[in-house]
Amino acid sequence: MKKIVLITLGTALFLTATSCNKDFLDENPQSVLIPSFLKTAQGVEAGVTGVYSGLRQIYGNDSGFFTTEAGTDLFTNGVAISSGLSDYNTNDLTPLNDGSHSFRWQVAYSQINNANGVLLYAPQAQGIVPARQKQLIAETKLLRANYYFVLVRDFGDVPLMLNFVDSPTKDISRAPMASVYTQIIKDLTESLADIADKAAQPGRVTRATALHLLAKVYLTRATAIPAGAIGDYTLAAQYAKELIDTQSRYGVALEATPGAVFADGNENGKEVLMNAQFNGDATFSRIDGFNYGGENVGAFNFRSRYDLLPNMERSIPYGRPFARHALTNYAENNYILRDASGAPLETGAALRTTDARYNSWFTTVYRVNKPGNNGGKAAAVVGDTAAWYPGRELSAARLAQIAARQPASYRVIQPSQYTTEFFPTMNKYDSPTRTSVNGFSIRPNIIYRLSETYLIAAEAYFYLGNLAQARDYINVVRRRAAAAGKATQMEITSAQVNIDFILDERAREFIGEMTRWYDLQRTRTAAGASQLLTRIRNTSYAPAFRSQGGGVYGSNAAINIKDYHVLRPVPQTEIDRTSGKITQNPGY
Repeated sequence: MKKIVLITLGTALFLTATSCNKDFLDENPQSVLIPSFLKTAQGVEAGVTGVYSGLRQIYGNDSGFFTTEAGTDLFTNGVAISSGLSDYNTNDLTPLNDGSHSFRWQVAYSQINNANGVLLYAPQAQGIVPARQKQLIAETKLLRANYYFVLVRDFGDVPLMLNFVDSPTKDISRAPMASVYTQIIKDLTESLADIADKAAQPGRVTRATALHLLAKVYLTRATAIPAGAIGDYTLAAQYAKELIDTQSRYGVALEATPGAVFADGNENGKEVLMNAQFNGDATFSRIDGFNYGGENVGAFNFRSRYDLLPNMERSIPYGRPFARHALTNYAENNYILRDASGAPLETGAALRTTDARYNSWFTTVYRVNKPGNNGGKAAAVVGDTAAWYPGRELSAARLAQIAARQPASYRVIQPSQYTTEFFPTMNKYDSPTRTSVNGFSIRPNIIYRLSETYLIAAEAYFYLGNLAQARDYINVVRRRAAAAGKATQMEITSAQVNIDFILDERAREFIGEMTRWYDLQRTRTAAGASQLLTRIRNTSYAPAFRSQGGGVYGSNAAINIKDYHVLRPVPQTEIDRTSGKITQNPGY
């Protein structure tokens, strides 16, 4: 019998998991099992846990954020970039150098094969209650579908592996995107029959997850040429509406305020439909921070270099300032309330005060934590203001007033002064209860949540021509986003519903949540052009509009992006290992 190495979490089954810079992981096996173990109750449970474990590698480390947030209209170059993903640098974004997508390919197929092992052996398992057996199989099908959903959006045509592989093979080729979507939908539809309404423990997927993911898959497939099918928007609306209408059955609901969604300790809250769980045990989670692994770096990636500011030092509450992704002007100004023509309805100090999401999800004020540090004043008071991002240009008189402040002035960083190091910080992933200054977060990362179900339904109904229904679903999300007493001002009319508004609303709601590149990739302008290409090239959105290179806030994304960048490069290692049977995407 072939042997399976059991390594991650003490329960995850890996056959040929590979790293982003080596042929194979340097992992020491914790135990070695034979496939017959998967025919036992313990083995099935262990196998499914293993399939879950890959989520932290897809939705937590640098690769997760580089591949989904970099190179969009929301974020541009920070102090560290990866594989040309921020600016579509064709010298770096290559099949050989794009380590982020190579890693995701390897993790996804490793976990797909683990899922195939569970699905092969679980029906034969002894000593397991039939209902539990069905539940675990349903969870596994949903997870396999989700891994394939990642792959098909990144690469288009991909190998469709549905059988358990327990020996090396080169006989692998890409399947048409349409076939991959068909299998994703089949897995999700079959999971609906047996999966539980509510999670038995945090991190487990449920029927609500399946409904949401089906809606999202149909919405995505609708514009995935040539995979799209007649009726995709109808089915997207159907599944999203079913979840919205029966949310009490699943114990899910929108949180009352934007701040509550990402409150520390609420990562398994009522709005969450699926998340990636983390732990701090480097033995099982491969946490090192220098290679892609199982660490959660969400708390660090969007953090600017506050530790370089006067009277400041690195701290546990403020986090480790990786500064990977700098906020664009479009992203910041997207939270300004506007009328139907796009004219701002807020000015001066009132900017971004109607939509509560900006002030809930961005840190704009830093407090003194080390007087005298970085050229500051020893007289500065701990807890007093050290730096302020006002989000607007201040008058000379106001700046002079701040400079003359006693016992110490504070740093004011206006939009015209943003750099790759200094910009407002998205704080959705902040982890103030970490045990050390540089320690990684173990907070779960939210993958899907109910507010997205509303916006999926809205987009589907928009394409179906039902603007009133689309408006109503959007307004549910916008009323929740309103500052106290301003819900009416946040409501929109049917005439305002179009794909640009929906994309802007998704940007406001899901900024930093590993969705943006996919949202732009899958949507099109009224003329049929890719929103990814259109928005990045358009100077009103493009990260590059502030400066073309030079290391200052901005990138060369607008002038570098090519039509073929709507798909990612297939890893060269996979092409080589199959002697060219796996082919490359055009342009790379």
